[in-house]
Amino acid sequence: MSCASDPAFQRATRIADADKSAKIALENENKLDPAKIPARTFAVLPFTVVSNDTLLRPLSFGLADMLMSDLATSPELRLVERLQVNSMLRELALVDSGRVDPHTAPRVGRLVGARRLLIGDAVLAPDGTMQLNARVVDVIGGTVQELVSAQAPLARVIDAEKQLALLVFERLGITLTPAQRTRVEQRQSVQLATLVAYGRGVQAEARGDAAGATAAFEETLRIDPTFAPARTQLAAAPATSSAAQRASSVARVIDLSAQAINAPVINAPVAPKPPEAVDAPLSTGSVLTLIFTIRVNP
Repeated sequence: MSCASDPAFQRATRIADADKSAKIALENENKLDPAKIPARTFAVLPFTVVSNDTLLRPLSFGLADMLMSDLATSPELRLVERLQVNSMLRELALVDSGRVDPHTAPRVGRLVGARRLLIGDAVLAPDGTMQLNARVVDVIGGTVQELVSAQAPLARVIDAEKQLALLVFERLGITLTPAQRTRVEQRQSVQLATLVAYGRGVQAEARGDAAGATAAFEETLRIDPTFAPARTQLAAAPATSSAAQRASSVARVIDLSAQAINAPVINAPVAPKPPEAVDAPLSTGSVLTLIFTIRVNP
């Protein structure tokens, strides 16, 4: 297998591109105007875990990724790529500390282009029930609003994630089509070990470890060959890893930062871009930031 077709190499290339974009955004932080961030932009962050449990931390990364996939079902939400969010968290030294709270969330939101962020906590009760409680933080006003709550047994924690996704859509005033709702509600029998293995892959990628992420996704498929998210992660990388599109992505971040974030998205006149640049994923686009704290009761 050539380097160009190797999943780990492709992932490392995309991580490097995202890191460049994050550095540029930080260098231009004083030029970002949160008032110009579109109202329905969101980012999904790894859930914060307050526990030494070695299973819960990777699980939190996997659940956040799956929630992001469900939220992407609606075209009314525009989500920043996970790679871009993680690169910014690495720049801010927040990947492992997980210290994103109502005070630090607005800055993260501005840097990744999120107008609002969901934060909250997840409590694992002695009987094995996990409850997810979410609140919304407004990047401009800094206000915190109670939002949604969902719970399920730890062995079926995916049910809580699905409930939460539907409640988020409802509270945001987004009506799903029957087909979209069916897609979100679709469940498969997933072992906890599968979710944890997948979460280890997402966590490794968040740390910038492309080889570790690829190995974890491969291990996930060894546990459960039918687990679609892991198969998607190991699929061939899209053409966005080409040199021309990488350059276009970085150039676009500079442009967005200089003009106040996301100005081109809200119908401001922009110079024509080549098709590759237009179709490439936004580097600093919309995001729903979800921050959860998992506490384990004694």
